[in-house]
Amino acid sequence: RKLDPYDRNSLIRWVIFIVISMAAAAFLWKPIMSLFGLKVTQSASSPGHDNRRRREQDSTSTSSRKKWMAWPKPHSMGGPLSKFSDLTYALQNSDLLALYFAASWCPMSTPVSLALDGAFGKNDVLLTHEGGARKTLSVVYVSSDKTPQEYYGYIHDRNWMAIPFESSQRSDIKRHFSTCAHRELEELGIDRKHEIPTIIVIDTRSQGIITTEGADDVDQLGEGALEHWKDIQKRVRRNEEVMLQKKNEIMTEAYYG
Repeated sequence: RKLDPYDRNSLIRWVIFIVISMAAAAFLWKPIMSLFGLKVTQSASSPGHDNRRRREQDSTSTSSRKKWMAWPKPHSMGGPLSKFSDLTYALQNSDLLALYFAASWCPMSTPVSLALDGAFGKNDVLLTHEGGARKTLSVVYVSSDKTPQEYYGYIHDRNWMAIPFESSQRSDIKRHFSTCAHRELEELGIDRKHEIPTIIVIDTRSQGIITTEGADDVDQLGEGALEHWKDIQKRVRRNEEVMLQKKNEIMTEAYYG
């Protein structure tokens, strides 16, 4: 029988069709698989091909690992204190935040207040509302005073900052840290962990607690309390970095198997 390429039943017609189809499939295979997000498995045709593919995989793995390690620090993600706008200035402009829970009518608060004044009252490490450069420490007074007159009289001529007496965040911060005067327990409706006077020191980067024993530190160490808090802060931050690195390694290993 004569082989006519224009004959529908011609053998050569079907051979040509199959060859063209295979060539088109080989040419379009990668784009089609990439379009659907699928990986193309290639056979190792040569040692050079294997080495090139291995280098590409290593490069991808390294790039992804760097991406994991470049995750934002805790403070840049919005910490637990970011909801308190009255603390924003102190959190953004100091390395350590000392929340001072006290009251003018509380006799136990008086020696702690005097110790704070003696340690940091005239020290340039303390952040004030006057602005300027970033400081090492900010002291923010969280008042349990009964009246505005008591409140303003107590913070007058002091370098502390303070949560405004009229601010509802004054009560919210006490609830957050479960710290208040005994007379406020019923009003706040909390199970108290710390009574007044209490100084809770915060690492402003992670917004985590450095110590709840700040009042004792100031009483016993004076201005040396700051170095003590900075030492704790360094240890805590090192632990955070180690934990973050381990987390990233685990996630990277889980991703690449």
